[in-house]
Amino acid sequence: MEVFKKDVPFWKGNLHCHTTMSDGVKTPREAIALYRRLGYNFLAITDHRRVTVPESHVEEGMLLLPGIELDYNLPEEVVHIVGFGMTSDLLPRLRYELGPQAGVNAIRACDGRAIVAHPHWSLNTMTTLLAIHDATAAEIYNSMSYLRPDSSDILDVTAAHGKLYPLVASDDTHAYEGEEGVSYTMVQAEELSAEAIKRAMDEGLFYASQGPRIEQITLDEGKMTVQCSPVERVYFHSNLVWTPGRPVIGKDLKQASYTLQREHGERFVRCQVIDTQGKSAWSSPIAL
Repeated sequence: MEVFKKDVPFWKGNLHCHTTMSDGVKTPREAIALYRRLGYNFLAITDHRRVTVPESHVEEGMLLLPGIELDYNLPEEVVHIVGFGMTSDLLPRLRYELGPQAGVNAIRACDGRAIVAHPHWSLNTMTTLLAIHDATAAEIYNSMSYLRPDSSDILDVTAAHGKLYPLVASDDTHAYEGEEGVSYTMVQAEELSAEAIKRAMDEGLFYASQGPRIEQITLDEGKMTVQCSPVERVYFHSNLVWTPGRPVIGKDLKQASYTLQREHGERFVRCQVIDTQGKSAWSSPIAL
């Protein structure tokens, strides 16, 4: 089984950023111009509790998606839900007192897609993450969450208990002090359109990155193999605490394989590739 399609392009996008319409320091126009200069193909501006609808869908080659960020305060944690790609009026459907699942449901009812934002920064528990349904993805890395940017630990624990969130990476840009352009999502879609991006993400045709490319992932003959741009480390993560062969370390690695351990109870596997600059790309977990 190959995860990605042949001869279909990948598009680079950020699905989480803020502007002066909430608590960001740049205007929407400035944010759009910045991400265009950084070579992004698509962008969702996700200001807090308000939908940012772009004036045009495609501007100078960059796809602009409607976006919002919802926030919920729970005991000892918060839950932030990013919504993008809505095609009808979301705000009348929102009832914050009903909690985050109602927010996800409202986004989906408007033909949008929902992402669980920065679960480690939010101190989300496994119980909370297990209870959220119909989210398209969760952020494994969030550039703005300086002290807790990497959510791989809690997402792996959640996966080990049966819920596999597909993984994206986002800037969550607010201050524009270096967090912009650090983390992004690569989506494989036939064309650069809102419907194509959403459809591809529904099919799992994406990965999270800070620079390295994941070109193909194959599950065949009891092995998971990743093909990628040159890196120095490839890690395979699963629900098992320890198995042999999960780290692959070398120079200019363009391919690495891991022998699956189904007979020992391995139920999912994902990979992380790390280049010489310490930048990562992450695949989504795959159920075995």
